Amino acid sequence: MAKARIHYIDALRGFTMLLVVFAHVLTFGFDMENSFISQLFVTFRMPMFFFISGYIAYKGIEMWDGAFFSKMIKKKAVVQIIPATVFWLLFVLFICKKTSPLDYIRDKGFVGYWFTYTLMVFFVIYYIVSLVANKMSAPARDRFFDITLCLVAVAGVGAFMALSGSPRKELYHAFSILNVCNYFQYFVFGLLCKRHQAAFEFALRDNRVLVTCMVVFVACLYLLFQPRIAPMTPPLVRKFCMHELVRYSGLIIVFAFFFHNADFFNKDNTVVRCMLFVGRRTLDIYLIHFFLMPFGTDLPTYAWSNVFVVQLFVAVFLSLLVIALCLLISRVIRMSDFLGHYLLGAKRAEKEG
Repeated sequence: MAKARIHYIDALRGFTMLLVVFAHVLTFGFDMENSFISQLFVTFRMPMFFFISGYIAYKGIEMWDGAFFSKMIKKKAVVQIIPATVFWLLFVLFICKKTSPLDYIRDKGFVGYWFTYTLMVFFVIYYIVSLVANKMSAPARDRFFDITLCLVAVAGVGAFMALSGSPRKELYHAFSILNVCNYFQYFVFGLLCKRHQAAFEFALRDNRVLVTCMVVFVACLYLLFQPRIAPMTPPLVRKFCMHELVRYSGLIIVFAFFFHNADFFNKDNTVVRCMLFVGRRTLDIYLIHFFLMPFGTDLPTYAWSNVFVVQLFVAVFLSLLVIALCLLISRVIRMSDFLGHYLLGAKRAEKEG
């Protein structure tokens, strides 16, 4: 029996996918990575994606025997590794025509496709911890699961800080080592929030929690981006605000918004249907959208003025256009059961009889 989908989670995934395409339009198409609007959304964009991945990935510890572990590893390898590898090769061969795959991976690693490889590492770590925990008695396995994942996440943050200053920083970044160390904490946060769902939802309903997150988020933005204050912010404080406080507070605010408006996302209207459909096709869009980026395109100067509303309108319009084209291409690919399965990770249709 298929597991019932939670509409506000799908809508949140759709919103986060829009932010991913939005950021790539700014970065790859128009070299606007350092604009305020790009920096504003990047504060919680990838942490949110990994948080949601952990949140929907959680399964009860008692399920994790050897057979289930093998099944999940195989399933995730088909979804995470094969499609990303195929699209990465196509990207190198057809978009970066003057570079061979071996040269490209040596110089730039997985580039935009790092997300799926990184997420696969997270799944493997989570599955191994769950498998080991299931061999313990009930009270011990619960403590082991929570504590072990938290310790690995903390170790990852420490490794990220250490490797960020290494002479081989670019190599670590290219092969997603820095991303694994940096983002595993948000995947774990998602796992634990789902595991302790009642307590998490209670916190989301607490106005004090939400007000605190909003105050922290705005204060961090002020310290990071206010021209007169940012240069005077101590490096350690700036790093803590940039890599921890602003991300966690922004993540909770956005998740709380969709959680509190869950009834709206259960309605049947055009906006909701579009958001839910995008949320259910996030992998398709992620894999395809790099081929539709306006690399090296120059828009008229007025379009990229410092007016926030103008930046927002132009970038959102182009992002929606890219997403629409991705969904069209996805639909064509999914016409073939074989291609849909191995290129987009779609479930294969069950054969009748």
